[in-house]
Amino acid sequence: MNLVFKIHLLIGFLLIVSVQGFSQQSKPFKVRHQEFIKGDITMISNNIVNTDAIKKSPNNPYNERDIKSKLNDESNMRYIDIDDDSSTFSSSSADLKLDNEKNKKIIYAGLYWSATYPFKEGKLSKKQKFEVVDSTRTSFDTVKIKLPNQNSYTDIVGELLFDGFNVPKFQTSAPYVMFADITSLVTNSSNPFGTYTVGNIKSTLGKISGGAAAGWSIFFIYEDSTMTEKFITFYDGFAGITKNSLDINFTGFQTMPQGNINAKIACAALEGDFNLKGDQLLFKSSKNDEFVQLSNGLREKSNVFNSSISIENSMFETRNPNSSNTLGYDSFIMSINNPNNSIIGNDTKEATLQLKTYGDRFFMFFTAFCVEVIKPEKLNTEINAVATTITNNATPTITNTVNKVAIAESKENVVKTTEKKVEKSQPIIKNNNQNSVSKVAPKTTETNKKVRITAIESPSISISSLSQGYYIIANVFAVPSNATRFIEKLKKKGISANYFINPINNYRYVYVSNHSDFNAASSYYNSNLDGKYFGDLWIMTVNTSPKSNVAFTKKQTKNSAKTVFNYKPKNNITSCKKERYS
Repeated sequence: MNLVFKIHLLIGFLLIVSVQGFSQQSKPFKVRHQEFIKGDITMISNNIVNTDAIKKSPNNPYNERDIKSKLNDESNMRYIDIDDDSSTFSSSSADLKLDNEKNKKIIYAGLYWSATYPFKEGKLSKKQKFEVVDSTRTSFDTVKIKLPNQNSYTDIVGELLFDGFNVPKFQTSAPYVMFADITSLVTNSSNPFGTYTVGNIKSTLGKISGGAAAGWSIFFIYEDSTMTEKFITFYDGFAGITKNSLDINFTGFQTMPQGNINAKIACAALEGDFNLKGDQLLFKSSKNDEFVQLSNGLREKSNVFNSSISIENSMFETRNPNSSNTLGYDSFIMSINNPNNSIIGNDTKEATLQLKTYGDRFFMFFTAFCVEVIKPEKLNTEINAVATTITNNATPTITNTVNKVAIAESKENVVKTTEKKVEKSQPIIKNNNQNSVSKVAPKTTETNKKVRITAIESPSISISSLSQGYYIIANVFAVPSNATRFIEKLKKKGISANYFINPINNYRYVYVSNHSDFNAASSYYNSNLDGKYFGDLWIMTVNTSPKSNVAFTKKQTKNSAKTVFNYKPKNNITSCKKERYS
């Protein structure tokens, strides 16, 4: 498709957008991973389809970055396949290298792969019309990865973040995004530094309307005790960015009270063509009124997403092939220029990343925010608590040194407070006194007679990065690594889990599902997650009216091995439970 035709197509597309009035966010961006750590972020990345115009092979780098460089819908796109391995139909590689690697410890690795994939192959006819050559479209959830010093591939089955095939506004290019947490694979390898090869990523080949584009990225968090303390958040979702902007809010941190503030962002996206300008990335902190356009030496303000893979002001070249023009795949890390703390000031607690374009649309699916901070004291200090096995006649005392609150109640006192015993499924309804709490006394049976469970009612909290609804919470942690370990334990049980950070107390709330409808949440809660989990659970409302708030607790079975202690947190946010790890 020539440029004039593409502009006409773009005008038609923008007319549709103007009627619908949105930046096409089809998968809200949510927190994928969050860390307070002495260390930093890095990435490796590569595209997986390329033009066959360079010496008639897509394995050769495409490096044209001038006015004559082609758009991806003007190129006959074929799979890159560099590994000479019959088990892969596509493959490309990239090297993970860091200074002073002996001081670095990888603690998180997230793999993303994405492509435009309406069908297997298309072409541009002599009449300048796009036609389907092969309408086949097969599963794309499994890829292969080979780590440094490994001779064979490992199959990775990903989590679907988005598939545009059945979404009318995305059907023409049908972009998809997959994610896989490969942390354990990386940390268990003999050496995480070196060449990573990713294969069997599926994409449309040939020529299609809007262009074929595909690639992969691995975003890492690493620990280094010689570095400054940082707050790092990874977000993922999916949005077709247009002239109507998309805002992603960064919360849960507080910058240093004095001194220079250093911060960076990371992004990954499809369809950021080099010669179609207009893609913009803007940023502002909560202390500033105006957004500022971000840029660096490789990414100009009016063309931030420009078909390249870069770290700071350098092209990421230690990859095969190392095309400087990736024909529609972008992945980068970029520091925020912050002279005299004019963009991000001291004691800043919130910031917003804004994306928009006045040119061709692009598909955004990942971003990260990394900022230097002083770790909050409450997260520096382990909660000093005494967990006592509770019998029918015991009166436990649990002391929380963080919040300076002591709870000392007997089972009999709980019963008197509630005046009657109620079943575990009965909701606790908020009364008019904001400072009071209601409690549920579990029914005394052989399975729970050694456990005293209480529920502390909470107002609905507001977290801009989360969708509104009812969240089933399994645990709360002050220490980030404990939350990560707990989530991994749940995943091994077949339970999909994630967490959010409560902005009031900075604790990590691990949730196992979220629902827009209370009855659906209640049903799933009462089913013990369809029989998958019999530990403590409660329901917490997010971004909803306080009057609809409820809180639950669930009894532990007598066979439960974990030790749980309850404490009342600051600001009466919710009942909290912390799992003790040996």
